[in-house]
Amino acid sequence: MTELAAHPCRSLCSWHPTRVERDGMPVLACRGCGTQWVRTEPWTPIDHTGHIPDAVRAEVARR
Repeated sequence: MTELAAHPCRSLCSWHPTRVERDGMPVLACRGCGTQWVRTEPWTPIDHTGHIPDAVRAEVARR
């Protein structure tokens, strides 16, 4: 299994879906630092505004 990318936060968070899947789940990535996330991760991404993006909310609802 390929590890997700994790990078130091630069306070530029902007989470978006990618074209990549991991174990059948869409991988979302931060455009600010390149960190990746899937719904099985124990944390929830937020944008630099403090808002949880709709794509993240949809994946969290599938946990």
